[in-house]
Amino acid sequence: MADYQKKYWNQLEQLKTNVFYLHFYAMNAEWWNRAINIFLAISSSSSIGAWVIWKEYDYVWAAIIAISQVLTAIKPQLPFQQRCKLINELNDKLQEYSLQCEADWYDVSEGNLTDKEIHDLTIQCSTNVMEAEKKILKSVTLPIKTSLLEKAEDEAELYLKRKYF
Repeated sequence: MADYQKKYWNQLEQLKTNVFYLHFYAMNAEWWNRAINIFLAISSSSSIGAWVIWKEYDYVWAAIIAISQVLTAIKPQLPFQQRCKLINELNDKLQEYSLQCEADWYDVSEGNLTDKEIHDLTIQCSTNVMEAEKKILKSVTLPIKTSLLEKAEDEAELYLKRKYF
């Protein structure tokens, strides 16, 4: 594979990794949001009754009620809900770019384009991703979750291997 073809392939692989990463990140954020909501629902509806029934464990129920009160107070400040919406929106956009890059891969891999044209496609892909991130995420930051990134890298590699080799 020529240098510019390799650069384009690396760009495609990175973009596909980002798509999988955002998907896994959204799933993780949704899980935490759902878990907190379930905990709050169960604790608020059962703690008072359980406290009355099982008085010997009153410290456990008091702790559960205290934790649920704290979670209720801080929940609006937790990033899960806001991140889920933005991550899904960004992922939709990156999937569009990923499909376009895959469509262009044919001409790149077959040598139908000059090095300059391949370079321009690579730059355009990077520019599209950067603009989408700036427009959609704005000031929201996504901390890197290494376990999700490793899983995304594996999924992207498997996807591209199955599709192109």
